[in-house]
Amino acid sequence: MRRSELDQATECADCGAPILTGAEAGFGFGEDAMLCSTCATRRGGSYDARQERWVRPPRVADLLDEPS
Repeated sequence: MRRSELDQATECADCGAPILTGAEAGFGFGEDAMLCSTCATRRGGSYDARQERWVRPPRVADLLDEPS
């Protein structure tokens, strides 16, 4: 992966892997958090490639910031 691609990548909130915007069907949640497709699927999400959307969202409650 090129340095410029890494600069544009978002980190998966679960495993820490880089997620390239537009290259992977990541799942966005919260204010600016993302899950990679592998973690989103492992957490119960289901992605429909024909519709290009998550038809069943993954479980993310444990990853959301709790209010102080």
